[in-house]
Amino acid sequence: MSLERNKVVKIPGAEEWAGYGDDFESRETQAYWFGKSLDDMQSGFPDGLSIQRAHELLYMPRRVYQFYIFAFAQYVMSETAVGDSDAGSCFLGNLIAREEHDPGSVREVYERLAPTVEFVGGSQARFDADHDIYGDFAEKAEKIKQLCGTTLARHNPEDQLLDPTDDA
Repeated sequence: MSLERNKVVKIPGAEEWAGYGDDFESRETQAYWFGKSLDDMQSGFPDGLSIQRAHELLYMPRRVYQFYIFAFAQYVMSETAVGDSDAGSCFLGNLIAREEHDPGSVREVYERLAPTVEFVGGSQARFDADHDIYGDFAEKAEKIKQLCGTTLARHNPEDQLLDPTDDA
């Protein structure tokens, strides 16, 4: 089920973050991301920060991850990401690692991520990402597709986050 354009996904709140770790790194991550829209997060990816953001995303609670991975997707599709080899590589690597670490967490939102995965996978030169350093983006995109399969989840986690009054 795809999200209709007139519905807005609610920014994850305390309920979605509940149970997230109590260690220093988890508190810092939550403090940085909590309550921010996808647009708000765009300044957090440039200038080599994609590596840090990808690491933070990797261990977020599932519903929080499934919201904020779209901030990363938005960034890699932007003009700001042109030449940001870490961003392209980390985006694809994050999706692979997250699906392997938490099966279903990417698969459940893959239908919406697929155009970005295909774009990044086919645009290695746009990110100025040397194959010898970053590997092959097309192979990484194919691995994501294989991990997620062609069968999408029947349950759409976004349904729990829909709020027509929110401007995420």
